[in-house]
Amino acid sequence: MNNKAIPIFLITLAYFLLPFVNILFALTAIACMALPFIILRITRKKTWCRGLCPRADFFTKLRPANIGFRQPKWFNLKKIAIIMLYYFGINIFFITMSTIMVGLGRINPIDRIRLLIMFQLPWELPQLFTIAAIPAPLLHLSYRFYSLMLTSTLLGSILAVLFKPKTWCAVCPINSISEGMLSSMKRKEIITNE
Repeated sequence: MNNKAIPIFLITLAYFLLPFVNILFALTAIACMALPFIILRITRKKTWCRGLCPRADFFTKLRPANIGFRQPKWFNLKKIAIIMLYYFGINIFFITMSTIMVGLGRINPIDRIRLLIMFQLPWELPQLFTIAAIPAPLLHLSYRFYSLMLTSTLLGSILAVLFKPKTWCAVCPINSISEGMLSSMKRKEIITNE
């Protein structure tokens, strides 16, 4: 799919800038994670990964900064894809369970960005527009999603600069899950056609 006329990398930039207006904009990550699978179910192709992903477009914009190292032999993309899939699953589990715990009043919401789930950044995210009474679970959920998206984008950017611009795409959890869904859909089609 040719997206050269549409600068979809701007969606990635907007995602990271809008939470400076208000952190609730970080909840758009839910749509970012659901949309590839909705499109996959409709098209039965990895349309998202092959031209609609704003993050992949963003990584290609890092091409001028690319160092072009060869991937080391230990850097097995399939194994790293599995590790990233587990990392993503653990993150979603933490996001869900901690949000439930905040909702039950058992823990305080996080109100700072964390990298790799646990490393809290020492500064607050400025808010140009504050809402007086954001429910604690929504505040917590917003910071958790922003943290997840920031961490994965930073990792992808590092890979894009060190190796190839779309190295992240080979280990992206959305890509891995899409591959599994597509294989499952094809197997079901074969079974129903027999």
